Amino acid sequence: MSSLMPWIFLITLIVLGLIAAAQKVGELIPASKGLTDSLKQTEGWVGLVAIFLALYWLIFVVLRYIGVMLQHALLSWIISVLGVIVMLALGLLFAQGQLKDWTKSNEKISGMINSAVAFLEPKREALGLVALILALVFLGKTI
Repeated sequence: MSSLMPWIFLITLIVLGLIAAAQKVGELIPASKGLTDSLKQTEGWVGLVAIFLALYWLIFVVLRYIGVMLQHALLSWIISVLGVIVMLALGLLFAQGQLKDWTKSNEKISGMINSAVAFLEPKREALGLVALILALVFLGKTI
């Protein structure tokens, strides 16, 4: 695993958290309004990148090193799994437009996307805050 990959994971979680919890972050940190507004304009592509990064992280880190991590780094493994779940959920929320365009001919997949988005949409801000908290914990673990 590249030493750059944890930092990419961390930055992705931060960006997802800022987009998802833009209103709450804007209330807490008024100077962040410009940043969150510019990030929200690209949320569809950020969502697609998040989905692919989460799948990469799931396959090549969480599942590949599951035995070693469960034996020697249980907390790191739990943080990684939670990060992947939050990253996939927010990625799906943000990329729903592109995913629906790509899968409009397949009603079964479109229905699954619609039901997942309907389930996740009310939890958007909470997932964003969780992503920011996980990013801080992951940063503390990485440093």
